[in-house]
Amino acid sequence: MATQSSQSSKADKSAVAEGKSLAADSRRNWALILAILGLLALALGFKAWEEHQTAERNFRVQLEAEAHMLASRISARADAAQVMLSLVGEAGMPKSQVASLMPGIDALVSLRDAALSPPGYRLGDAAAAARSLKSGEPGSVLTAHGDLVFVWAGENRDTLIALSPVSSVFKKPDAARLSFRSHDKRFSFGAASLSEAAEAAPAEGSAIQTAPDGVRAASACAMVGKSDVSVCLTVVRPLLSLADIARFAIFSLLIAAPSMALVGLTRRLSKRQTERLIQATRNQESDRLLGLVMRGAKAGYWEWSHATNAIFFSDGAASLLSLERQGLLTLDDLLARAPLEANGRIREAFDTARTIGWIHLTFPVSALQGRWIEMRGSLSTDPITGNDVFGGIMLDVTDRKQAEDRVRAAERRLRFAIEGFTGPFALWDSRRRLLYWNRAFALDFGLQDTLRAGLSHETMQIARSGAVLLERVSAEDSRTTLIALRSGRWLKLVERSTPDGGLLTVGVDVTENVRNEEELKKQQAKVKRAALDLERSEGKASELTRKYSEEKEKAEHAAATKAAFLGNMSHELRTPLNAIVGFSEIMMNELAGPLGHPSYKEYSSDILASGQHLLDMINDILDMAKIEAGKMTITPQPIDPVDPVDAALRMIRRKAEEKDIDLVLDADLHLPDIDADHRAIRQMILNLVSNSIKFTDRGGKITVRVEQRGPMIQFSVTDTGIGIPAEDLPRLGQPFEQVAKTKDRNTDGTGLGLALAKSFAEMHGGRMTLASIYGEGTTVAFTLPIGGPENLEDGMASRDVA
Repeated sequence: MATQSSQSSKADKSAVAEGKSLAADSRRNWALILAILGLLALALGFKAWEEHQTAERNFRVQLEAEAHMLASRISARADAAQVMLSLVGEAGMPKSQVASLMPGIDALVSLRDAALSPPGYRLGDAAAAARSLKSGEPGSVLTAHGDLVFVWAGENRDTLIALSPVSSVFKKPDAARLSFRSHDKRFSFGAASLSEAAEAAPAEGSAIQTAPDGVRAASACAMVGKSDVSVCLTVVRPLLSLADIARFAIFSLLIAAPSMALVGLTRRLSKRQTERLIQATRNQESDRLLGLVMRGAKAGYWEWSHATNAIFFSDGAASLLSLERQGLLTLDDLLARAPLEANGRIREAFDTARTIGWIHLTFPVSALQGRWIEMRGSLSTDPITGNDVFGGIMLDVTDRKQAEDRVRAAERRLRFAIEGFTGPFALWDSRRRLLYWNRAFALDFGLQDTLRAGLSHETMQIARSGAVLLERVSAEDSRTTLIALRSGRWLKLVERSTPDGGLLTVGVDVTENVRNEEELKKQQAKVKRAALDLERSEGKASELTRKYSEEKEKAEHAAATKAAFLGNMSHELRTPLNAIVGFSEIMMNELAGPLGHPSYKEYSSDILASGQHLLDMINDILDMAKIEAGKMTITPQPIDPVDPVDAALRMIRRKAEEKDIDLVLDADLHLPDIDADHRAIRQMILNLVSNSIKFTDRGGKITVRVEQRGPMIQFSVTDTGIGIPAEDLPRLGQPFEQVAKTKDRNTDGTGLGLALAKSFAEMHGGRMTLASIYGEGTTVAFTLPIGGPENLEDGMASRDVA
């Protein structure tokens, strides 16, 4: 009994000890499980936070890239504007023509003209912003109106500016807000909910912050080139995105899955099962490490049992073949991953392996375009089952295959280039044996039936002698030979050594050069003969020079005679005409008493009209002669542009009233003073209105308009007369040119009115234009620069957008 009790006590103690040990093991297992899960949760939490921060950084980098792209667009627009402004400032192209070449430019004016616009207008603010730049340097600034102002400053030239509204460069964004800054100027547009966030954006760089209105947004700013203009992009950036929520769900699943697995394994596995699990884990780790090594080398291993036709692919091999899973598959699964044209070759390689005991094949993978796989292996015996299996490795040979393809493609291109070369070409090895030749080499030397690989260089020279008429070694280079073929062609044959000790033979057809040399020799002989003829003709040349001098003296004498005639006519004709006009006017107005008969008054009126007309004709002829001789001068001075026009209309209004023609003056208010000759403008208006009165029927209307066109003042005369045929418009404005078709009416005149007006306009630095519709009326206009003739180069017309 004592022994049994002792044995029972020992058993109980052993059971208790075993129970305590099991309980301690259980507690340790649970503590380990909780520690693992805690660490896993902490690691996944840190990973989630790191990915969130990485996403925030990537978003800021992307936003900065977009801001820099927007700044690059403005910088490109600024560079284009500088080129456009330089065309106006340096090349002298019209501003309107240059501005039309670049859409998005609303105005292209000089800084001086823009400064005339009052403050608050776009041009006025643009001029004020442009003056904030350093004098003499180009640049870009921003106005409160949202205009980008591009400034160009040329040496000794007026500063030019171009206005481009921001809305013409960028469309208004719906889910973002664009901001532009320059000095104290700010302009933004886009989503109104992001206005406060855009105002709080940093001056440069990027940031994610919460605005006072509670909107969390990301902003990025970038400078535009070397200017002080910056562009900022602001978009909404919530604290938690859909990607963050998805990552949280994934990490939760990653924690839940191992938790459930560990709990289940702890409860269900026995000590032996745990040992097996540990061993299996070790095996899996070994396989994983082997798989990592294989994937790093772009390789995998495989085993094929030819008895069962089953193939085992490792993880690396399955990845190379783009298989959905690893493990045991069939040969048909492998064939499905290759193109149809390669299936026969793969199946044949496996069938042949049963006999020869090894496999080595290369094939492309259809699922991954461009990937090539190489399988190699041999027959071995499985130490566990004792069966014969094929095993080996699988390699990614895409790079090697592509390199081989590039080499073959380069060889093909080289062969095509050599065959396309019109001259002979041949390549020899270090022993002077023929390796390659082109078709021209065989045809030029008549060696179609002789050439073969391995032919010696000496044999080729002997064989080609039948086609060669003459050979001449170059004096400058002993390896260059000039060959005359019996076909009449000339070849320049050059031989050079290759780096590997071989020889390269290249021929060039120089037939044309040889013929040119012969022709040059003939031309040289002709030149010598021409030199002799030239010496004989020197005597004739001196005689021609003498005759030229005589004709020149005659022309100069004729010009002096013309000037003397015009001066004499000025005195001999104008003096008596003044007397005729004066006395006839006294007689017509009966200043010395009644004439006695009514007809005398009518006669004196006709004499006065004819004398005045003749005097006007003589004055026009003399003025035109002075202009052609370069002796007519004008005296520009600041005047009101309306004054000479009003004076001319007062002088000619009675003539218009005699035909019941309505003569109207339409002038803009607050016109600036123009630097011009008062008498010349009055004369131009008189000539144009006089022509309109002549060709306007009774009861018609003549409108004289004065208006500002940018830096120019335009004077125009529009009538409702008979008009001018289109075919006559090009020649009008030339001296003594008149319109033939005038509805059978006879109009007196010399045809100098338009010519004088055109000449006076050009002397002022302006121009005259003529437009007419036959049967409806005519408009003649001339434009003069406000700054006078000396402002001609920098005073071209521009668009008025103020």
